[in-house]
Amino acid sequence: MPRAMITVIREQHEAPESVANRLALAGGYNRFGEPNYRAVWGWSRLAWVGGKWEDRNAAGELVRECVELRHVPKYAPHDRWHIERWLPPEAYGSPRAWYAQTLERGDALAAASIPALGPYPERGEYEHCVTLEDSHGQFVQLTPTVAEYIAQAIESGRRASSAERRKAIEERERRSEREYDNWAWDVLDSGCPAFHGMPFVGVL
Repeated sequence: MPRAMITVIREQHEAPESVANRLALAGGYNRFGEPNYRAVWGWSRLAWVGGKWEDRNAAGELVRECVELRHVPKYAPHDRWHIERWLPPEAYGSPRAWYAQTLERGDALAAASIPALGPYPERGEYEHCVTLEDSHGQFVQLTPTVAEYIAQAIESGRRASSAERRKAIEERERRSEREYDNWAWDVLDSGCPAFHGMPFVGVL
């Protein structure tokens, strides 16, 4: 009797072209002609992860174990928009250092070692900056203006003082033409800690 395998159905989305255009305008392009910022849906953003995996059937019974590279969702929550910023290859060190630090030694299930974080990012990689949600962890819709706001805030924060950052945000809010955008900015900058304590990484 064939074993039933669990099938995970992922809700996938792509950022609208209008959002991608605003992010490109706000953050510019990298050396490969790709935008420095992009918006990705949690379920759609996959990353290589190497290690020992267990596959189970619908009843939770172990079907097999294997050591391999798999494409899995990179961010949680999965049902949120995430803004990423591109980092150059040199930010990850040399290829030799990358593999020295990330290789997982194979066991009886694998004939060779595998890199726990996948192949060396020769064209750089996009890393997480902010998850789009409110201070209560609730969903916030992605719009071109919100995306532009976030990219500009990050870019300004890399080179501006605290007073300058506040002035830029206030000026951007005054230029809003849509009620939703005003509300979204209030959510993103309501006097709480930066990005409401949402996860983010430093950028070079």
